[in-house]
Amino acid sequence: MTDVRKHTRWLAAASAVTLLLGLAACGGGDDDKKESSGRPSQDPDVEFTGDPVTVMTISTYDTDTLNAKAVLDIAQGAVVQINNDGGLGGHELKLITCNDSADPNKAADCARQAVDEGVAALVGGFTANGDAITPILEDAGIPWFAPPGISAGELSSEISFPITSGVLGLAGLGQMAAEDGCGSVASVNYDLPSAGQISQLVDLALTNQGHDPSTLIKVPPTTTDFSTIAQETSDYDCAVVGTPPQPFLGIAAAGAQLGSETKYYLVPGGLTDTVAANGGEAVEGTKTLSNFPDNDDPIWDDAKEYVGDLADEDNGGWSALYFQNTWVGFRTFLSLIKNNEDFSAAGVKATLDATTQVDTDGFAPPFSFAEDFPAPGLNRVFNYSELTFEIKDGELVQEGTETKDMRLALVPAS
Repeated sequence: MTDVRKHTRWLAAASAVTLLLGLAACGGGDDDKKESSGRPSQDPDVEFTGDPVTVMTISTYDTDTLNAKAVLDIAQGAVVQINNDGGLGGHELKLITCNDSADPNKAADCARQAVDEGVAALVGGFTANGDAITPILEDAGIPWFAPPGISAGELSSEISFPITSGVLGLAGLGQMAAEDGCGSVASVNYDLPSAGQISQLVDLALTNQGHDPSTLIKVPPTTTDFSTIAQETSDYDCAVVGTPPQPFLGIAAAGAQLGSETKYYLVPGGLTDTVAANGGEAVEGTKTLSNFPDNDDPIWDDAKEYVGDLADEDNGGWSALYFQNTWVGFRTFLSLIKNNEDFSAAGVKATLDATTQVDTDGFAPPFSFAEDFPAPGLNRVFNYSELTFEIKDGELVQEGTETKDMRLALVPAS
């Protein structure tokens, strides 16, 4: 691991890019979805042998920018399945939900409620305000299992246990562009202080493959006309894009009108079925990465049974990484905690800290929580395995079943 240490010291600053990952995950979906009729409810005949165990899931909805209320439906469906199967080792799992309304003050209020309610953990969820949450959880010793991995705190705090690769995916995209034979490469990102760090992460992967660094193209956050950005991007063979879905669609559409042949690589969490359907020919061939299998894989059948197919969900339904993350988070939480004798926050955290074979119920190869990743600011990244996805014939499809180790993008090719 010494080579990884040598080549990743500067990555602390890269944690600032994770807000873009969050914005890429969820757009302005409908926050008034009804529960699917016929999905299973909790069986009142199940008998529990121990005291209830309470967890919280936080999400963002009822806002003009982020609406991910379906995350709470997913959490509730996962809890119903767990309880119908006997709970956490005979203990009924209780769920508290909280809306942070995209407001850091409300996010902090959610965290304080978790402390007041004595929850054993936060599980899954979606918020861009993790830095308002993690200090409060730290003071109370409450673990956050399967956070979205957006904030600096989620990627560095000892109470955080992400199950996705987060920003390592950006390096993976750079490596993929080099391996695909891209000549000139652009790094397209919002004009924020983090833009340079995003391009550096991509560049490290490119140069480790013997490729020239990318050229940074900055997108003003208020841009609605993407023709100028598309014109700049069209000068490059390939572009690693770190914007949310809507700006990407704008860039791709404007590029198509210009006759651009640029190939796109979109930030993990930003490419969904919705993007594939709305982008048409302009996004054909776009690639991304994900820690979890295609949403058509039978492994998601239980999720669809207990939650619904989410076909009308504007954020991409079961193809959305952060929706998947919450379901997998609850299933993994069950697999790791069900044999505990101590279901307090301290007992749960102690179990997680010592887990060297994280069983995700088959959604990802096993990984370990016992060893931090050797990069300042990214030390709480544990799952390095990602699958490749590509838009083909208007559909987002998984490319094979072989996972790639994202750490390999951070060391020079032999």
